[in-house]
Amino acid sequence: MKYNKKEAKEAAKEKLKGIWTAMPYCWDSEDNFDELANRSNMDHIINNIKVDGHYCSGNIAEFWSMPDEERMFAHEVMHDQAGGRIPMIAGCHHQSVKQVVALAMHAQNIGYDFIIILTPYVAARDDETVFQFYEYICSKIDIGVILFNVPQNCHPINANLAKRLSKLDNICGYKQADGSPASTHSIIDSVGNDIVISVADEAPWLTSMTQLGLQWLVNYNPHLYQSKGWLPLKDYTDAALNGDLNEATRIAKSIQPLRELHAKWIMGYWNSGRMPIAEMKYWQELIGMHGGNTRPPVVPMTEEKKRELKSDLIKTGLFEIT
Repeated sequence: MKYNKKEAKEAAKEKLKGIWTAMPYCWDSEDNFDELANRSNMDHIINNIKVDGHYCSGNIAEFWSMPDEERMFAHEVMHDQAGGRIPMIAGCHHQSVKQVVALAMHAQNIGYDFIIILTPYVAARDDETVFQFYEYICSKIDIGVILFNVPQNCHPINANLAKRLSKLDNICGYKQADGSPASTHSIIDSVGNDIVISVADEAPWLTSMTQLGLQWLVNYNPHLYQSKGWLPLKDYTDAALNGDLNEATRIAKSIQPLRELHAKWIMGYWNSGRMPIAEMKYWQELIGMHGGNTRPPVVPMTEEKKRELKSDLIKTGLFEIT
């Protein structure tokens, strides 16, 4: 980080822009962090997908399966491989405030730009307890903090709570995983002038840019929906920012088959209560990235399901499938 605590909000407005991705981590044959595969995927999203930034150790990276030492090692590897080419966020999610602080201090010390923190998974079921969780953490660190609102799993960060949290110096961003437009609009009305907001879904991105005034998209769609030499998200984003909404709409419409696959293979499982990490990893393998195994309790794909996903991707005609 290259700012002090009181400058976190301005730093976020400068850096949290454009299209950012988040990837599953790859494990080697002995179920350890696969350094070579993860470094390769980092190079791919920077060199081939042209992302504007990256978020490490999110839900899809199976952070909850990793000891803190492994998460810190992963942060070191991914930050080193990025080599300052793009800004970086470290996921420091943990139930223990002390472990969050330890992860955050490590990320701060090795040069991450920001961290992101989920609300506690237990013992925090009202606004006051969630506020005290973040207040404690922010008092111990200097790096900018992005709130992660996942109401399906944690106490929701509603507009009133977001406004209160935004008064803390470190709080500088908000990742919205609540699919309700009304919820998003209330958050924008409450804190949109104070902190940077991202709706964690590609589908409304064009609307988010052109009608809601948002500047930042962060989720896993950018690398699942694009490949080397074919960058529809980047292209329609650039077209919209250049004022060519007809071209932006045409390009955005062209990837509707991928949104339908996402609804089936990713959100279909997620909404039924099972994390679709195996499906994401196999999708990556089919488009030339590294994927690999998952860790329990994530359920692996059957060979039959792999054949079905491969067939579905081929039918879109949008990728060269490996």
